[in-house]
Amino acid sequence: MKKTLFVITLFFTVFVFGQKNEFNLIKLDSTWGQEVLRFPARDMNYIGVGEVRFPPKGWIKPEHTFFWSYTYAWSINVNRKIPESELELDLEKYFNSLNRVDVNDKTDNRKTSATITKIKRKKRTTYYEGKVHTYDRFATNKRFTLNVKIESNFCKKTEKTVLLFTFSPKEFTHKVWKTLNKIELERGICN
Repeated sequence: MKKTLFVITLFFTVFVFGQKNEFNLIKLDSTWGQEVLRFPARDMNYIGVGEVRFPPKGWIKPEHTFFWSYTYAWSINVNRKIPESELELDLEKYFNSLNRVDVNDKTDNRKTSATITKIKRKKRTTYYEGKVHTYDRFATNKRFTLNVKIESNFCKKTEKTVLLFTFSPKEFTHKVWKTLNKIELERGICN
């Protein structure tokens, strides 16, 4: 009986830990904090998963180099390329939801606006840059602007889109982007 229980436990452990975790979208080590979610979420009706990764230190400290600098990936069942206008709307929905903004309240000055521009396209990947004018309800309770880079991967074979967002209030020339620009999606994201 003990031997049978051991074999079942071993099989289950190998099965569970041998599976690829659908939430591991971003190639970063375990020192980066992680939050995961399933779509639909944040007032977006996509179906899929999301992974947010925060730097080891400083994300919520206004005086730190990595203040509000982080990355976010989505793997969503969207069988088409996503245009700039939709990315802008998605970012507005995401940050308005994050900040608990009532978008119907005309007096709420915390509402987000975003502008995104396509930079280049390389095979199935399109690159964008932009700005998100939003509100910081976590540390300063003030409006601020996040610079954003977006890598959009259209996976025709699996009929999905995988997006990688990197955010920072620092300008693209700041040293924090040396770290953020090295962040990559895991291999095989379109499989």
